[in-house]
Amino acid sequence: MPKRKDLHIIGVGNLTRLDDGIAIRIIQELEKISFPDTIKITDLGTGGVDIALALDGWKYVIIIDAVDIENLTPGEIVEFQITDKNLPEVKGLSSTHGFDALTALKLAFSLKDFKLPEEIMIVGVQVKNIDGFGVALSKEVEAAIPSVITRINELKTKYKL
Repeated sequence: MPKRKDLHIIGVGNLTRLDDGIAIRIIQELEKISFPDTIKITDLGTGGVDIALALDGWKYVIIIDAVDIENLTPGEIVEFQITDKNLPEVKGLSSTHGFDALTALKLAFSLKDFKLPEEIMIVGVQVKNIDGFGVALSKEVEAAIPSVITRINELKTKYKL
């Protein structure tokens, strides 16, 4: 009998593009935590269409990504709940990987063979620097890691997992 597919936590980003690597760093920290086998933690790297494919069959999905939204301070955490086909027009999701999370979600909602999650949550961390190459996070963005992990645990509790 296959295991239940309760929660898929997906990190999208590029470790070599400075603060764009925040989601992957968070995924690396989450992988150190013991979760039930009905919860999957995935480093999707630069994501692309794989984001859409990773939604199929899961009850809940949390996508972690870097954002660059005017008027936010570096390290600030924002959330966007996606519950139906009416996706918000959010500008600023990191696109150093070319295919941001909302574009992938739009694709997933247009495909007919998918069993989409009951709830999709995007957790974004405001970047300070994604211009150039390097693996170091800015101190403000790195400081957000514990808060995002706390928020993931709060969502897990909300989903009764």
